[in-house]
Amino acid sequence: MKQLTRVRCLCCGYKTLARPDSNGLCPVCWWQDDGQDDNDADTVRGTVNGELSLTEARKNFQLYGAAHPQFVPHVRTPEPGEI
Repeated sequence: MKQLTRVRCLCCGYKTLARPDSNGLCPVCWWQDDGQDDNDADTVRGTVNGELSLTEARKNFQLYGAAHPQFVPHVRTPEPGEI
């Protein structure tokens, strides 16, 4: 069976998303890929990721293992093919 090619989550960096900018939810950090990237990482868009900027979500991932501390119960560790 052919394995899907995954793209990296812009928050945690693991290859968990089927397509970029598709509103896919990363199971490793719980960031929803709304198309935000390094060009506007400090902007709070107020959409699917609420009051989080990508920069803040990245810091949270480093500290808590999730884009926001409230998401910690939902995340999982990356699988070998996602690293």
